Amino acid sequence: MKVAFVYAGGRHLRGTDGPSDFFYGARELSSRLGWSVDCLELDSDPADPLTGLIAGRLLGKLVPPRTSAAWIARTRRLLPKLEGYDVVVATATEISFGLALWKELGLFKKPLVGILCGAVNYPIGSEVRRIITARLLGRMQAVLFADSEEAEIRKRFKPDADGIQSGWFGVDDTFWIPPSIDGNRSGVLAVGNDGRRDYASLVEAARILPAIPFTVVTRLDAPDNLPKNVLWRRGDWKDNALSDEGLQDLYQTAACVVVPLRESLQPSGQSVAMQAMMCGAPVVITKTAGWWGSDVIRDGREVALVGPGNAEKLAAAIQRMESSGGELAGRRALLEAKWTAQGFAERFAVVIERAARAGRK
Repeated sequence: MKVAFVYAGGRHLRGTDGPSDFFYGARELSSRLGWSVDCLELDSDPADPLTGLIAGRLLGKLVPPRTSAAWIARTRRLLPKLEGYDVVVATATEISFGLALWKELGLFKKPLVGILCGAVNYPIGSEVRRIITARLLGRMQAVLFADSEEAEIRKRFKPDADGIQSGWFGVDDTFWIPPSIDGNRSGVLAVGNDGRRDYASLVEAARILPAIPFTVVTRLDAPDNLPKNVLWRRGDWKDNALSDEGLQDLYQTAACVVVPLRESLQPSGQSVAMQAMMCGAPVVITKTAGWWGSDVIRDGREVALVGPGNAEKLAAAIQRMESSGGELAGRRALLEAKWTAQGFAERFAVVIERAARAGRK
């Protein structure tokens, strides 16, 4: 099997060392199944005039959610490189729909597997846009990181029964490990660049807990009037602003890792929460409509769950978990459920093989 994984960018900066989380199974499929797997990236050039006219001016808001003229143009420029593969895996919603559009137009004929996230997080806008999105969804085998979006996607776009499945994202348990000696953990850590991060509530929780030091690692801008007990530190996975080893050390020494989220149907915070749990850190996370933990990650056992936008309850959960010491219940639950990079690759392989057999058109 010869498979191309197509990414939005930044993977070439990471090389082959470090955790395999955001390669979405490419490394494991290559090393353990013997498949020929190439990791390709879209260029960062803006949309060319022709694609901009077609996708921007003529179609406007009729293109699928999270898709734009620029993304459609970038996927078109990659088409010649994809001809030699048995299956193409698009690792983001905008890449998936971009390639599906060229498949619909007959310019791309390879079986397509698309990872979708956030496809139903926004109003669809019009019936025509819904129909177009549903049509393009039928041009791929779609995989979701969790099942929180599946019911709405099926309701809204009515894909084939076997055309979409939840894949249960996982992290690299061979890299994200507990410290060899779990000493005195201290401080609260928050990590993430997702626009659904609710750092405003986290900062208010920090004001309630002035004796506890907080560290926020993100590329997002710090709010005004930051409390003295909050350190705002730049971090971005794509440009390696903080090394993987540096982040591992923060997880291994944090008394509590917090993932504060805004209400959303899109699953968010999975990677940070799972990485922290694998490193033995107690975790507090907001439970939104997009909660991805199913019955594997439970409130009061593997994590502490809080409702959205409540700084007081967030502070109370942080204070409770911050004093609990190291915790391996989360790691054990993730390993048992195979919510690992290898487990995700094994589940993903089934979908890729199905796409290859079906040769979906």
